[in-house]
Amino acid sequence: MSTATDAVVRREPGLPVEALVEEFERELKKPGRNRLQHPFVLAVKEGKASKNQIAGWIHQFMTWADPTNKLVGVMYANCPDEDLRESLLENILEEEQGHTSKTAGHVALIYRTLEALGWDEERRKRDEARPETWAFRHWWEVVMRNRPFVESIAALSFTAERLNPLIFAKILEGLKEHYDLSEDALASIAVHASDVEVEHGSLGPTAMSRYATSEYAQRGVRFAVIHTAEQYYRSYDVWKYY
Repeated sequence: MSTATDAVVRREPGLPVEALVEEFERELKKPGRNRLQHPFVLAVKEGKASKNQIAGWIHQFMTWADPTNKLVGVMYANCPDEDLRESLLENILEEEQGHTSKTAGHVALIYRTLEALGWDEERRKRDEARPETWAFRHWWEVVMRNRPFVESIAALSFTAERLNPLIFAKILEGLKEHYDLSEDALASIAVHASDVEVEHGSLGPTAMSRYATSEYAQRGVRFAVIHTAEQYYRSYDVWKYY
């Protein structure tokens, strides 16, 4: 049952959004959250990961990312603001068709990479989702379907779209230097290292400036962002299976 105290807490002013953004940027650099320093990313950058480990990581990435990207449609339906909906729609079209990058749907791009790494359709079918993949996919379903849309947008923006260009650029650099792969094979990595992802990353701060100005709302956003970052980091651990 809601109480008078609950109502007061819900109205208590939160941090200025700029301060909250800075807090998230600090928090996501901590161990267990900072994917830029994940052992897999470093191994690819240094040429120490095998092609099979890279393929396994990419396939597991696709296993959770493809259904999760489709849940952006739920966020679209729950979002009250036209400008934010437009950005979410562009996100969907890019994932499904490569609309902004002028490439192809991201799953099709990943298949090209996997083929170049020696994983044909038969090999992909034998690779089941690992526990870390299932856990991350389940969490995305929770935050994108069941939590306030500002929490889902903040989680997506801060842990994925704002960081992916940096992380995938690091992976791309390692792949180009150490692994004999064509530009076509690298397209699935390159598109995530591009300005397309950077543009998507503005959604979180914009939504928070409108819908996460109270201490109560910021508490929910804070948990969504930090927990997603920790789950995201663990999802990269799947390379150890290959």
